Formats: sequence, structure tokens, C-alpha cells
Amino acid sequence: MYRDEDDLRLLAEVAGVLDQVVMDAGLSPGSYLLLRALAGQPEGAAITALAEEIGAGPDDIAGAARSLSTAGLVDVDGTGIVATAVGRQAIEEIDANGNRAIREYVLERPHSATVYGLVASMQAGRFTVEDLVEFLLAPDEDGAEDSG
Repeated sequence: MYRDEDDLRLLAEVAGVLDQVVMDAGLSPGSYLLLRALAGQPEGAAITALAEEIGAGPDDIAGAARSLSTAGLVDVDGTGIVATAVGRQAIEEIDANGNRAIREYVLERPHSATVYGLVASMQAGRFTVEDLVEFLLAPDEDGAEDSG
């Protein structure tokens, strides 16, 4: 999908807002993405599958998993990683706070056509943290994943 420079700039700003919410919750952006992926998989997943889904290296996933395990947000065993109930609740809270922070941030911006469209989408529930994360993890035009 084509996005002009104003769209890309606004999405980068919105990603920065989400990053701040994530860091305020005590997670790194990478740990958040891992926990978020696990929260959607009740049976958990193997490190290699998670690395592929998130677009990170297995060593990065293993390091983030150790940190999340220490915080009680995931359980790690020989078969893979699974989000705990506490981890799933944390993702729900972070996403709710992220949606609220993004909405507030966007409403404070000058209302260009891009901002107006984003506000309308957010108010209709058509643009959420889920959509932002999906966009950031989507392959770009040449097939490589965006770095965020």
C-alpha cells in the first residue's frame, strides 16, 4: 500500500508513542512484541517459530524470553515459551494504554488529511495497536521487514 511521507512520519510518531507506553510498563519494544505474539498463542511456541513471526534472531528471542520469565510474564521449558496469565493481562493493559495514548497524541496534532483519517479510523475502532504492530512488522516493498 502506498503511503506518502506525511503518512510515514505520522506512523513513526505513533510508533514512538507506543514504544513509550511499552517502556513505561517496564518492557523493551522487542520484549513487548514477543509477549504480544505469545499472548495470542495459548499453547505457546518454539523459539524458532517466534523468531520468524517477529523477524528477530533466535538469540534475541531467547534473551527476551529470559527477561520476561524473570518478570513472571512467560514460562520457558524445553518445548518452547508460553505467556502466563499475568503476561496476557499485561498485554491487554499495555494495548489499552497504547490505544489511549495514541488517540490522545493524534488528537493533539494539526488536523491534516492524514491525521483526520487516522482519528476517524481510531474512533470507529478500525485503527488500533494491533494494526500498528501489524504494519510495523509487515514486509516492505522489497520483501524485507520494516525495522520499526
